[in-house]
Amino acid sequence: MNKTAKIVIGIVAVLLIVWFVSSSVHKQPTGPIKIGISTMLSGNWAVLGDNIIKAAKLAVADINSSGGINGRQIELITQDSGLDSKTGLSAAQTLINADGIRYVIGGTSSNGTMAAAPIANAAHAIYMTPVTGGSNVDGAGEYIFRTANSDLLAGRDLARAAIKLGFKKIATVTEMTEYTLDIQKTFEDTLASMSHSVVVSEKFQPNTTDFRTIVAKVKNTKPDAILILSQTGVGGATFMKQAKEAGVKVAYLSDFTFVANEDAKKIAGNFEGVYFADPSFGNGDISRAFFERFAKEYGSPSVIPFHAASTYDSMMMLSQALKVVGDDSSKVHDWLLSNIRNWKGIMGVYSLDKNGNSDLGFTIKVVKNGKYVSVD
Repeated sequence: MNKTAKIVIGIVAVLLIVWFVSSSVHKQPTGPIKIGISTMLSGNWAVLGDNIIKAAKLAVADINSSGGINGRQIELITQDSGLDSKTGLSAAQTLINADGIRYVIGGTSSNGTMAAAPIANAAHAIYMTPVTGGSNVDGAGEYIFRTANSDLLAGRDLARAAIKLGFKKIATVTEMTEYTLDIQKTFEDTLASMSHSVVVSEKFQPNTTDFRTIVAKVKNTKPDAILILSQTGVGGATFMKQAKEAGVKVAYLSDFTFVANEDAKKIAGNFEGVYFADPSFGNGDISRAFFERFAKEYGSPSVIPFHAASTYDSMMMLSQALKVVGDDSSKVHDWLLSNIRNWKGIMGVYSLDKNGNSDLGFTIKVVKNGKYVSVD
């Protein structure tokens, strides 16, 4: 073989190596981008999970019909997170560790979110929750995002409303879950900062059905209002029913899950006159159009509108980030923190702070003639 032939072969070999390396580096996945949905699909709050999945499907339809993510389609993978830490952890392990998913919408309880957090953080998997959360969720780790409203603001706003409404002797009755205890603590701390305090603060375990002892303690303090907080509203409704039967006639304050749960309403009879903290959300015509579409698509309105709105927004945030930085969860994480500023979505115009949490607050409403009316 002469010298010229050797040079030609050498050049060809180098070009082949460069081509191989270049194509390996720049080759992009062509399959679908999987997004996990970890939410409540069983139990007396399964309607919440169904609501979240329906909203996510609307977002997927919009993303995929407009070309997907740089030509790749979105595929939803769902897991039942239940209401407890154990099931929430199992759902996260399946989606993130077993299925290798790096983007999860975590529509679950605060307990479930906290159980999932170490899994998500360790895997650098985006875990974006469209439901409320308190101080624990606020500081759950760098890969935990929350597009919904903070429970700390619910406790604060309920306390301020209670004082404004003229209640002077307030009792608190709280189910022992991360979600409800956060609201209760912030409520009581806010009252203390305004030179007020509760007359009695009682707590109960999940699945409690006999409240006679707690009812008696609360009744003896002769309150003019009771803050009742329970994870799904069922425990709170049971307490209210037994309190009324014991002759306790007071105003009630609570959170949105209390009045939204039809199972709870069946127990209590009705929620007429109940004051509650409803997450502030909405973006005019954009929001109205979304909920009209939701009702038309599924044959009934969204059970918890802000959950649906926040889920849709979460999907759109992820979609936007993926289109810009590609299928890389670390880069998606950085993009979300840097670019979600005065972001316009179904929830309204809002931002994510340095910890990935939204800055949305609450509106205090009262149930009047079966309708939810804002309290000025």
